[in-house]
Amino acid sequence: MVAAGCAADSQAGKQAGQGAAMGAVGGAVAGAVGSLLWGGNPVEGAVKGGIVGGASGAAVGAVSGSAADNAAKVRAAKPAAPDPRNAELRKRIGDKNWASALLLAQCRHKDAIASAADTLAASQDSGEKSYALLIQGIAAEESGDKALASSVYPKMGGSVDKARADTLEGVIKVQAVRREHGLPPCK
Repeated sequence: MVAAGCAADSQAGKQAGQGAAMGAVGGAVAGAVGSLLWGGNPVEGAVKGGIVGGASGAAVGAVSGSAADNAAKVRAAKPAAPDPRNAELRKRIGDKNWASALLLAQCRHKDAIASAADTLAASQDSGEKSYALLIQGIAAEESGDKALASSVYPKMGGSVDKARADTLEGVIKVQAVRREHGLPPCK
């Protein structure tokens, strides 16, 4: 996934690889969680999201690492071109939710909750808001903040019981994505 332009031993090359890995996990989390809201196959959603996330993560990691290597000597990584169908997921959930999903994938629950709260405050799109609420609920449940999770459920629409069930299903999916990508469980 990391293309020519980054020497393997350079910071750009290393960070492109790390960025691709975390981007893939974040994208897979975004796809799996998105399947809860819009239906569809959660495995397919996770795979598609992982492809997009890996490509964007490689680019971000390479750019970050190239500054450490000396920008004049290191060319930016050229990630694999994402499938246009996969870009739809990111467009549908919004860039802020994409970033929140990446934080959730990294077990940065407080940051994911804050990022989702920012999305809720800034967005007028009901789909983006629904996704942000689901991210908040998943992050709250997984981190053990039952009070926050309980306060999110009524805002999700529909019954509180269904909102909680969907959120707990999301926790299971997020944990499965992390396991599939060889990441340790959150502490």
